[in-house]
Amino acid sequence: MAEFSGNDLGAVSHLDALLTTVGPVAGLRIIDIGCGEGQLARALAERGAQVTGYDPFIAETPLTERGAGSYRLVRAAADAVPAPDHEADLVTFVFSLHHVPAAKLEAALAEARRLLRPSGRLYVAEPLAEGPHQYVIELFHDESAVRKAAAAALARFARPLFVTAKTSTYFDRRQIPDFDSFAERMIANMRFNGYTREAVRAPAVRQRFAEAHAKNGGRFDQPVRIDCFGPAG
Repeated sequence: MAEFSGNDLGAVSHLDALLTTVGPVAGLRIIDIGCGEGQLARALAERGAQVTGYDPFIAETPLTERGAGSYRLVRAAADAVPAPDHEADLVTFVFSLHHVPAAKLEAALAEARRLLRPSGRLYVAEPLAEGPHQYVIELFHDESAVRKAAAAALARFARPLFVTAKTSTYFDRRQIPDFDSFAERMIANMRFNGYTREAVRAPAVRQRFAEAHAKNGGRFDQPVRIDCFGPAG
């Protein structure tokens, strides 16, 4: 994987970071792997893309017109996407690659390559295991190991499949006013993760949140690394 390019995008949304990196998406066919509830898919459709989101934990939706584009959500795993070869101009993993089981990371990245046209690009945005948010959640949901495995998989399996690779960073801005708001946010994500309400609301977590909140004024910005590969070889 390429070294950091020094291109820091600052505090931006996931959508703006993607658009800054890949440019306009109008007319592109995009496959969003690990799409969750489809927020990014809908936003890209509004900007004219034809988007299909895949995730093993979602309710499927039919093809839906939105803005100048369209989207649909399909239940499928990252290493077994039910789509034809060379269908996409862009394949994205946004905060999702580290959720792929380690034994399936190589297959998931090979699947992304299969789905891309020769001119296509692979866009991966992964949270870094650092910052105030990480300091709090590591007590009940430490993703350091899986994030490291995802980064290693990109270096080992993705880069050889593509001609170019560039990296950049940004901050996912998170202003969290109080502990209850933090807990509600984390509990809402339980279906995609392996922790409990009780773990989120543990006294030690509350104490760490208070420390981080006092130090950072309620800002829990999450550092993110982008790896953008393409065109395919």
